[in-house]
Amino acid sequence: MRTSACHVRMVCALATGLLMAIGGTALAPRAASGPVDPDPRIVSADAVHSPVVALDAASSTSRVRYSSTSVRGRPTEMTGTVLLPRSSPPRGGWPLAVWNHMTVGAADSCAPSTGHANHPERPRMTSGDLIVGHLLDAGFAVVRPDFEGIGGPGPHPYLIGGSLARSAIDLAVAASRDDARIGRDVVVAGHSEGAVAALFAASRPDTEWHGLRVRAVAALAPPTQVARMLDAASGVPVAGPAINELMGLAALLGYGAAAADPGFEQLMLHGGGLSPAARRLVPHVEQRCYAGLTQFDSYGGLAPAQLLGPQGARLKAGLLAILDRNDVAHLRFSPGLPVRIETGTVDTVSPQPFVSDLVRSYRRAGVQVTYNERVIGHAGVAAEPGGAKEVARWLIGQA
Repeated sequence: MRTSACHVRMVCALATGLLMAIGGTALAPRAASGPVDPDPRIVSADAVHSPVVALDAASSTSRVRYSSTSVRGRPTEMTGTVLLPRSSPPRGGWPLAVWNHMTVGAADSCAPSTGHANHPERPRMTSGDLIVGHLLDAGFAVVRPDFEGIGGPGPHPYLIGGSLARSAIDLAVAASRDDARIGRDVVVAGHSEGAVAALFAASRPDTEWHGLRVRAVAALAPPTQVARMLDAASGVPVAGPAINELMGLAALLGYGAAAADPGFEQLMLHGGGLSPAARRLVPHVEQRCYAGLTQFDSYGGLAPAQLLGPQGARLKAGLLAILDRNDVAHLRFSPGLPVRIETGTVDTVSPQPFVSDLVRSYRRAGVQVTYNERVIGHAGVAAEPGGAKEVARWLIGQA
């Protein structure tokens, strides 16, 4: 069957939209072997003064390295930032907010904690700054994980829910143990890939939070049904504008699965899962951030149909299964936990109909969901001033 240009554009717009900078459904392998670190701690802390990282509303901003557990169950260290408010702590300490960023890439140079004015990922690194600023003004301490492998040892398990949750939870626990002025009450929020991190973290058992009390979670533009859309786009035979964004994400998706699952890694890198052209570009994932991967001298120069090798059918089937197992629609939350979900009606990254389906599935399961739609695109769901203020106000009211 001949593929029309219109059909290619439609498929790529939907697939790119759903997968883009996303927090999309995470790649979740089987449970990591090995225990979760029972004692996450701050290993080092350095003051940050760059205005891209250190917000005006904070009295201090520190880039920290903290102990945690990798997606494969091994001891590791991760990085992030801790921002303290200008107000004095109340009795019981400052409430704590965990903000989770959208996709920036997988290389260490993509870590939001090291952002600067000319960084190509600056808009994505800072998409939640208005929300964070409102929380600081309201007397919250805020932690922002870079996520496993971004700024710390090892590869980034891109969009793997368990890894994202571990990054967020362990930074919150480590920061609260390091500073007695931080209290026990926690709210969790994130945008795009960070929305997945927030939902997965909020769904984890209370025991993993080591005495911290999760009061609410806000997920801005959370993707769902990613496997379905990735499947639809996988056979597109042409490269070019719009498709290049999808290809950058496809590189991150495969790399994330390989970081988490040794069997998938073997098939992808050494077992014929990738085409020779795609295999040669794998080092780019640790050398470039997301925008760099979309360039035409990288994965952005390939068509989706050029990704897979002789064992590509097996690789694709494995990836789709991983995506489906880790769709945020499958998560369950503690009874009574307030959940807020935001979507844009013109968001091509997390299409509104899919987000509405997610909300309905949560409500059928008894989740208390506050749902809000705005006529806005993907980036604006977090960055638009009015919406950011409303999300922050809701979080403040739950703590």
